[in-house]
Amino acid sequence: MSAPNSSGSAAAPAVASIHQLPLELIDSCIGSRIWVVMKSEKEFVGTLKYFDDYVNMVLEDVTEL
Repeated sequence: MSAPNSSGSAAAPAVASIHQLPLELIDSCIGSRIWVVMKSEKEFVGTLKYFDDYVNMVLEDVTEL
């Protein structure tokens, strides 16, 4: 629970949460190195170049872990 501020109401948390939709989050990662874990438990690290609405991804400089 937050401590009250000078006006007597509870203070806002120190860290504001940022809400993004899943596709917006992925879109913000284009050009970044990402770590992908598949349902088959295979893991890949690479640079995200493109993705579609079904979250099919195009990665470059990929390494399978």
